[in-house]
This record gives sequence, structure tokens and C-alpha cells, in this order.
Amino acid sequence: MNLTGKTVVVYGAGVSGISAAQLVRDMGGRAVIYDDNPKKSHSTSNTAVFRDCDIVVTSPGVRPDCEILLEARLAGKQVIGELEFASLFCAAEQIAVTGTNGKTTAVMLIDRILRAARIPSHAVGNTGAAFSAVADKLDAMETAVIEASSFQLEGMRFFAPDIAVLINITPDHLDRHGSMERYIGAKANVFLRQAESDLAVYNADDPNVMSLEPVIRAKKVPFSLTRPVDGAYLSSGFVCFKGQPVVCAEDIDFAGKELEDVLAAVAVAAIKGVSFYTMASALASFRRPEYRREECGDVGGVKIFNDSKATNVFSTVSAAESMRGDTVLILGGADRGEDFGELFASLPGLVKGAVVTGDNAEKIVAAARENGFSPVRESPTIADACADAVELAHELDCENVLFSPSSKSYDRYTSFTERGRAFDAAVARLARGEKRG
Repeated sequence: MNLTGKTVVVYGAGVSGISAAQLVRDMGGRAVIYDDNPKKSHSTSNTAVFRDCDIVVTSPGVRPDCEILLEARLAGKQVIGELEFASLFCAAEQIAVTGTNGKTTAVMLIDRILRAARIPSHAVGNTGAAFSAVADKLDAMETAVIEASSFQLEGMRFFAPDIAVLINITPDHLDRHGSMERYIGAKANVFLRQAESDLAVYNADDPNVMSLEPVIRAKKVPFSLTRPVDGAYLSSGFVCFKGQPVVCAEDIDFAGKELEDVLAAVAVAAIKGVSFYTMASALASFRRPEYRREECGDVGGVKIFNDSKATNVFSTVSAAESMRGDTVLILGGADRGEDFGELFASLPGLVKGAVVTGDNAEKIVAAARENGFSPVRESPTIADACADAVELAHELDCENVLFSPSSKSYDRYTSFTERGRAFDAAVARLARGEKRG
């Protein structure tokens, strides 16, 4: 894409938008940043800028069906997402990783393994720097490992990663996409424009993922937790690739469905020619990112785990299945239509009780009762929920408390990160023997 003499409006004044604007300037174009919030710095909220532009680059938070973008398309403007825009200026190999759950961890795993193998790798997208911030600075000998959300993938027309990875697809963000079919369609875009010489790594256990198998033209490299496949799989307690053991599952900090991330990373690394020894070493020393079933303290002999990133039912079930020892669960947050009946029907037997807090607390308690799950207690705040969960763990002789809300954070917090910090602070106060409140 030649930007010389072109005017590009970047819609969204967040990190990715500011990075995209700088990329436009670096490529010889004129960049104007627009944001709906008139208080955002470095931007304008005057929609007149769309009339005189040639191209519109959208940030992930901008809905593709908003009136401004519809009018821009009708006026013949090219509208393109920030991630796809960045990819057009990147000479490096591109590995795109998507999925409802586990994207960040899988990207970090792949990046860590490649770096351990002395392959120059850069984790970008929702993980690390915005893709636009580094895309034009990477050469053909380097690798960009890109975390790609459904928001970034919807509407793509050119994006064709050298290696595409799809970890899983479960209901999420349906308020944005409108239906499960459209959500799956957004994820499908990671594969649709690949060539036969490219590679597609995907979860052979996930029916929603497998529904996309007929549209994959790239060389297929499946992975499975349940059976041997022509790729990566779990067998007799070992992570394997095409008949060869790579690492003992007990030697790494992953269990249950979390091992999907490991299998995806192993498949990518094996494709790249990384030795099994290097993979095993990197996996054994890897520690999960913040607020993804992260052990954050010990209160009265009860281990506490912070899984604030769990914003949907399937994330929480996955986290619960990976626990070792009887566990009390802390749930609740913003009400975004989650099916908590499905949650309680799917929880493993080691979850012995739950404490609920947040705007959807009553809904969760009702679902628990309908599914015969008890005991369940309701608490007014996260700090109270933490204290109540420790008390319940002692009563039930449980080893662990798992904070895995199964809900978005927007009832009380701006993000799962802010919520995770609040929970960590509550655990720290309890560990010091301070009273709640």
C-alpha cells in the first residue's frame, strides 16, 4: 500500500490508534486521529475529517457497523483495521494466534520458545506492543507472533498469516458480533486468505473450530487433548508431536484445557524446526501471565489463585479443571448474558462451594440452586468475597480458593487487570491478618 500523498484517518486514540498514525507518517502519508471522546488528546472529534481522507484505519474497539464507517464506505473510502493495516508493511514472518480463551498465553509461549531457539521473535497485537508500532521495523529474518482478537479479525480482506493458530471457539462477545455464527465467521478470517504453502494450526477437539476445517487451504496441523493426531497431542501424560514425546505434562505449569495453549505452541515450534529439548526447557521454565490462574497468596493454609482474566463460562470451567485439590470458587461481575446453568453443570467435582459477588450475583445464585450446587454464599465486594471464600474453604476442608469470575469486570472495574489488582490487594490484607473492610 502506497501512502505517499494520502490522507489517513485513524479512528480511535488508544495505543493501537496512535501507533497506526505514526506508521502512516513513517510511510509518507498524512495521519489524522479521530476519537468519539472529545477529551482524548492527540485527536479530533470533528467528523468532517472523514470527507477529505483516502483511507480509514479502525482501532479494535470501533464497531464496523457504526454510522461513520458506513458513510465512509458509501463515499468510496477504504476502511481497514489496524492489525490488517500493519500487516501490509511487515516483511517478517507472521504467526497469528486467535481463539476465545488462551490467546495471550499461547502467544507468550510461542514467543518464549522461539527466543529460546534463537529465532528473533516479537510478541505483538493485544500482547506486547501494538503491531503498528513495530511492523515496518521488522525484516524478513524475524517473526511477529500476533495476538488477534475477533474484533481485529472481523472484516479483514487481505490478512494472510504465514502460520494461523486457532485455539478454541466458545460463545463470547456476542453483544458485538450479534450471533454465534458471525463470531465464528470473524475467527475464520485467520484462515481464509492463506495460501496452500501456509500452515494452519487448530484444535481438533473443538466442534466450532472443526466446522471451519473445510475452508482451510493451508497445510493442516491439528492438535488434540484426547487422541493422537497428525500434529500435537497429549498421550500417556506427555505432550507429543507426531509420535515423539516433547515434555512430561507434570513438569510444566499447565493442566486440563490449559494444555491447549501448550499443544498449539508445540505445533508452531515444531513447524519452525525447534528441537524438542529447547521446547521442553522453555515450557518448564514458563510462568503464566498475570491474572490467569496465578497463585497470589496463602491465607491460613489455603492457597489463593487469581484468574481475573476469566470473563466467560468456558474460561472458568477450564481454570477449575486445571486445579489440583478441592477448591472454593469466587464468581461474579458485570451481567453480559453468560449461561451460568452451563457453568454449574460443567464444573469438576473438586469445586466444593462458591462465593458470588458483582452485579450478576443473584443470577449466579439462582443458576446454582437450579443445578443443585451448594453451598453458595453472596458477598457485597471482592474483598468480602475473598474473606468469605477462605472461611468456606476451611469449613469444607478445601485446599484452594480460585477467583475466576466468569464475567466481565465492567460493573466495578475498568478492566480485568484492575479487578485482578483489587483481588491481590484483598488477599494481601487477609494474609497480614487485617480485618475485612
